[in-house]
Amino acid sequence: MDETANLTIHSSGICPPARRRLRTFAFDPMSTRLSGQFLTLDIPFEHIRGPGPDGALVQVVDFDASRDAWYEPVDLDDPYVLAQDGIRPSESDPRAHQQVVYAVAMSVIERFERFMGRRFRWHRDQILRLVPHAFEGQNAYFDPRRRALLFGYYQADAENPGANLPGQVIFTCLSSDIIAHEVTHAIVHRIRRLYNECTNRDVFAWHEAVADLIALFQHFAHRDVVLNAIATTSGELEKSAGLLDLAREFGESTGRGAALRSAIKDRSRTPERFRAAQEPHERGACFVAAVFDAYLDAYQNSIADLLRIASGGTGVLPPGRLHPDLVSRIADEAVKTADRMLGMVVRSFDYLPVLDVDFGDVVRAIVTADRGLYPEDRQHLRSTLVEALRRRGIWPISVTSLTDEALVWQRPDTRLNLGDGDHPVDLSRVILSASKDLDPIGIPGELRTPAVLDGNGTSGRDESPTRRSVFEQVAQELIGWACANAARIGLDPNFKISCDGIHVSYRMAGDRLPRPELAIQLLQRRADLEDAGEAKQQPVIRAATALVVSADGSVDYVIAKPLPFSDESSAADDTATAFHRAGKLRLAAMREWFDRLEADDALSAWTAEHAIHRLDFAAIHAQTDE
Repeated sequence: MDETANLTIHSSGICPPARRRLRTFAFDPMSTRLSGQFLTLDIPFEHIRGPGPDGALVQVVDFDASRDAWYEPVDLDDPYVLAQDGIRPSESDPRAHQQVVYAVAMSVIERFERFMGRRFRWHRDQILRLVPHAFEGQNAYFDPRRRALLFGYYQADAENPGANLPGQVIFTCLSSDIIAHEVTHAIVHRIRRLYNECTNRDVFAWHEAVADLIALFQHFAHRDVVLNAIATTSGELEKSAGLLDLAREFGESTGRGAALRSAIKDRSRTPERFRAAQEPHERGACFVAAVFDAYLDAYQNSIADLLRIASGGTGVLPPGRLHPDLVSRIADEAVKTADRMLGMVVRSFDYLPVLDVDFGDVVRAIVTADRGLYPEDRQHLRSTLVEALRRRGIWPISVTSLTDEALVWQRPDTRLNLGDGDHPVDLSRVILSASKDLDPIGIPGELRTPAVLDGNGTSGRDESPTRRSVFEQVAQELIGWACANAARIGLDPNFKISCDGIHVSYRMAGDRLPRPELAIQLLQRRADLEDAGEAKQQPVIRAATALVVSADGSVDYVIAKPLPFSDESSAADDTATAFHRAGKLRLAAMREWFDRLEADDALSAWTAEHAIHRLDFAAIHAQTDE
């Protein structure tokens, strides 16, 4: 619709719709053909700028590089398209492919917004490009440099194509699981951009784990799918053929004979697999398996009363189909528990380190974030999840026990408040701005150069007359405060500090009241610790600190990834001394990891860059898909 049409609608007293319904395949074309079922996604309605679709957050660009061809873009605002919940999904119509990638991408983004408690925007209000037919090949990946998701297409295996024809063309852009997985990579990169630097073996594994979890839990957004799974398995979801499988068509069509990955493939609940896992997908799959162990346990606990009522108190259901009313009630619990479990994981991001994350950090972040909203944990979801992770061999190494009190991030030993000292920060402006326009993602780098100050508080930016946003102004104040308190938050007072993000969230707590909270990311490069004399391009060494701050400015948590101070005299108190010692251990661990990567790299003798610079999403996905 053009602007004139919108004005006409408003002048007639009819408001635009709040939601848009678009049809997709049931996970993928193979699933739809076998079940005869399409799915409909209910996503936010937006005034799309043009065919493609070309929206505010994502733009579908359908250029086929292998065939040097542009495909006709779909117009989702065409009256005929609107009247039938989008065009009917078809493998032979590129416009249907465009509709599917757009619908799934917007659905995933909306779920992140709901769990994070804020609107989502890409860096500097850029957009994410979705390229449904980017290349010919058995792969799909997120490319941060192009800000694009690139989907491949290929011919099904000639000998073992699964439920497909040998040589049939398979489009990865028609798999809801693959789309959700890749969109999640892009979102995680936006929230924690330095998680694309493999500073330990868990960084990329966490990326893959989150992407798989979002894709798998996205299945529970389709109530009809959950109802069918419960009806056919008598409520035993672990026996469901497709609900807990990831990218089944892709896995079968490439000759694997099964889904690409499964949440419950390994039911042993032992730590051996995690201890032996090195490849990111395999290591991440161990975390995913633990989360679904916890989910299935929590789900069974939530329906125990329903089973007792339906079985006359025995808890053992009679053979045969369940009553439809019972199926519906069990489905309610399955969806609600899935939503709660996924929310625990997603909300943890604001409590994660800015860089160099490991699975121990993830466990502590999940517990800290969830305990702040649900201190009593009446459903015992936290303890269930922590126990499931423990049985899989996943826990922090620096805690005294696995109780909530031991797992939550330690609060600062001394009082820290952003409003105190010679460099106070006025947070009221950023909180007010976030409340008014519901766009609380602060981007302090809006100007031509990033905002940095050295240890003396001297500006490192060209102060040309440019109108700065509220967030930029607050970022400058934050940097001044950070420089004045550097040693107390795990940063070196003698090096520049940058503000990598300001996020204001409003999350609903267990008492049904919103919790306003700020998450701040501070970053510092330590060039003095880099191997400048080496012939190869060496890894960048950084320290970073995430601050979780209340609306009154008090710092609740300092989540630091420190490095040893350049001047040991900076460690003037117990807190700074602890950061200095932790920094020594972290630096030694990183250097050992970098040396291992270089030693294991087959191209190390032939390239002028360190192996870490060649590790990206395309590379690790290609390794898995071979």
